[in-house]
Amino acid sequence: MAHLENMRYRKQPGTAAVYEDATVISGMSPTTPGTPVTAVEDMMGENMEPRSDLGYSYGKKDLNYADYSAAGAAPHQSSDRSLRLTISKNQWLTLGLITLFAAYIRLWRLSNPANVVFDEVHFGKFAGKYLNSTYFFDVHPPLAKMMFAAAGKLAGYDGVFDFKSIGLDYISAGVPYVGMRLMPALLGLAMVPISYITLAAFGHAADACALGALVVALENALLTQSRLILLDAALIFFTGATVMCWALFFTQAHRPFSNRWWTYLLLTGINMGNALSCKWVGLFLVATIGVWTLKDLWEKLGDLSITPTQYAKHFMARGFALIVVPLTVYLFWFQIHFSVLHKSGDGNAFMSPEFQNTLDGVSLGHTPRDIYYGSRIRIRHAATNAGYLHSHLSNYESGSKQQQVTLYGFRDENNYWMITRTEAAEQRVQNSTDPTALQQIKDGDIVRLMHYKTHRRLHSHDVRPPVTTNDYQNEVSGYGWEGFKGDSNDHWRVQILEGDSRVPESKEKLMAIHSRFRLIHVGQRCALFSNRKKLPKWAHEQVEVTCMKSAKFPKTLWRIETNINSQIPADAPLAEYKRPGLVAKVLEATAVMWRVNNGLTKSHPYESRPHTWPWMRRGMSFWGKENRGIYLLGTPILWWLSFVAISAFAGIQVVMFLRDRRGICDRLMGVRERYADTVGFFFIGWVLHWIPFFIMGRQLFIHHYLPALWLAIMGFIGTLDLFTRRISRRVRQVLMIGLLLVTIRMYFQYSHIAYGTAWSREGCQSSKWLKSWDYDCKRYPSMHGTVTTTAVDVPQPTTVMPSIGGSPAVIHAQNPEDPPQAEHFDPLENENKLNEPAPRIDHDKLNSNADKLNKDMKKAATTARGDEKDEPVVHDDEKDEHFVGGDAGQDHTPTPQGSNLQAPVPPGF
Repeated sequence: MAHLENMRYRKQPGTAAVYEDATVISGMSPTTPGTPVTAVEDMMGENMEPRSDLGYSYGKKDLNYADYSAAGAAPHQSSDRSLRLTISKNQWLTLGLITLFAAYIRLWRLSNPANVVFDEVHFGKFAGKYLNSTYFFDVHPPLAKMMFAAAGKLAGYDGVFDFKSIGLDYISAGVPYVGMRLMPALLGLAMVPISYITLAAFGHAADACALGALVVALENALLTQSRLILLDAALIFFTGATVMCWALFFTQAHRPFSNRWWTYLLLTGINMGNALSCKWVGLFLVATIGVWTLKDLWEKLGDLSITPTQYAKHFMARGFALIVVPLTVYLFWFQIHFSVLHKSGDGNAFMSPEFQNTLDGVSLGHTPRDIYYGSRIRIRHAATNAGYLHSHLSNYESGSKQQQVTLYGFRDENNYWMITRTEAAEQRVQNSTDPTALQQIKDGDIVRLMHYKTHRRLHSHDVRPPVTTNDYQNEVSGYGWEGFKGDSNDHWRVQILEGDSRVPESKEKLMAIHSRFRLIHVGQRCALFSNRKKLPKWAHEQVEVTCMKSAKFPKTLWRIETNINSQIPADAPLAEYKRPGLVAKVLEATAVMWRVNNGLTKSHPYESRPHTWPWMRRGMSFWGKENRGIYLLGTPILWWLSFVAISAFAGIQVVMFLRDRRGICDRLMGVRERYADTVGFFFIGWVLHWIPFFIMGRQLFIHHYLPALWLAIMGFIGTLDLFTRRISRRVRQVLMIGLLLVTIRMYFQYSHIAYGTAWSREGCQSSKWLKSWDYDCKRYPSMHGTVTTTAVDVPQPTTVMPSIGGSPAVIHAQNPEDPPQAEHFDPLENENKLNEPAPRIDHDKLNSNADKLNKDMKKAATTARGDEKDEPVVHDDEKDEHFVGGDAGQDHTPTPQGSNLQAPVPPGF
């Protein structure tokens, strides 16, 4: 290896440094057209022998790499660095044989297990929703789920089986699950030729391309994930297709704007949009292509052979294909998604009334637009879509023990409130010349809201709510009775924050649907608020409503959905929810997906953090039954060596940069430029598919690393190819065959937990290279016939786990030393609990308490009138309904110390 020391040279004063790496390693003659002759002559003597005065030398055998090249690399010209892909017939035959081999591996026993596995609980059920056209909500974009629905339709799935929990039997239910699993299996199989072509397009040798395709076919984690009804197979497929088309695009760099150039560029954008439409991890792919596009454009900017007009064309072409096309594809799949899911379903609760109004079976209708005093209104919470401001004849069991005020998801008569003036304002109107004239409510008006059914007024005071007990939150209750004039704790200031651009007056005057407003309590300076926290069962599990000081706007916004007033003329203007267009619906769905994704903080027995993924500290259990199980675990040698190769790239680049600054120009065994261009791309992709997970606070699992893993494997194979080109062919082949044999050995060793087949306990235990690999070896029989008792073999007490499908999943209790059992990940569990409407109330039972409640309140008021110090303090500015105060929490007049703003409450009420 002495000649390796001569692969660098130090720049000498007065001499020019030679950097013609591409000419040396390309396998082309130094006189190839397009190669600068002066540079070649500067490197070679008259007989084309290496010059000794440059401080390095190459033997003839070092230049003979034409046999290794799968791409037939041409010399790099200008900034294009084009590689012309020419795959021979023998190489196509090799690829075909490898694909057939991979098909056997990927499709073998696809029917096993015949049970619901891991997140098939969700994605199988979603396929049924598509077939039934019932709207649902999920945290992922729709493309992969629609592909499963299409596969299920072709296989004969009728959408009836609901995939309730892990372990449900497919065969007894007649579910054509094999046809549904075939789709991701074929996508996983397609990654084998994609890997081969990608490496070839990047200029790697034919044997390296074959090795890369084979190890991808044999990689256990990619194999396991692609055999089930899970989204990652589609994501990885479109990621690989994007990278392959991007590499093929650069093989046409010498023919810009040709048909093939445009084809590969547009296919890159289309597949990138498809990846983004499967899972938002596709954003990392967008970033990868974006970074490399900027690099390419920057190099073209310094290429004097490219005119400004040509550069502008390059810029516009990439902007269109890599920005406009992916966004169009993303919108297109959402359009299909919304068109198919046109019926009202359990996803309605996540969406706004405008969105719901586009679904069949939802008719929100229209209502008189202008809100006048004396109108009977129904008020919806704008931020959470959790329901309507509601009250009923039931009291709090804590705090003031006054009548409950809540949010309620169903529409009923207890959602109606009468909006009235304050007592002082009402007196002035009665003394006016036309006391019956309609008066529209304006921004800043002080109003009272009286519950239409129980005649209690919306009320707040300095008492803590039953669930949210923070000192900046006040209880909101219904107080009073029919004939009771009320007090100042019933006063609320209307603060209109948002209007409809179509109706400009809606920002100044209160209007149904168009105006979004806050209700600010005059005495307490707090805003009517809800954050979707549910009350206990004694409050019928409805959503809590409080009055919050210094509250943020979104969760204090309300809008009026229904307006009833007999005095409103028949020809008065009407308001109705505007049906949003495609872009508006996509933006809303995307915003809800983002919010729910950020809220996925619940723990899971198999969650993991990104720093543990490259060295595969722990896998993930998908399914287990008797003496079989499926556990997501990769091929250790590929995970570890790919991480080493990617890390080595970063280290090598840093060292070479520092040595360049010292004037030491390393040629890196003659492959420096190619190494930076090929392995560098995979390094950037790996970094952008891994590092962003560190800033995520949500639940994460090892399968999130799989796109980065594929990129790392490609980078590893590229590294192996480039750095073994200058050693003997025999040693190179020994290294590659050795890697392949070790991979095959590990494939067989871990195939039992990939396919869910029988295994021996001894074989299982010997395969655990790390103690943290917690697949259950006790479930497998011993080769010596010993009997073990495990959580599977012996009946154990059971616990009930909630399931998104509504039915509980029964999981057997385990020995604390045993690994956790397989448990599906339910991203919508908390959201569904919050969105689930409260049980319908037995109003007849509540109404039976009405007389008792009225007597208690009258008694309380009679007792309180004898004690003047308990009368609430009312300031002069609070008596003026047109006073416009500041934000919640900003007192315009200080409240005297010791003043009591709480309504009188009888003991024990």
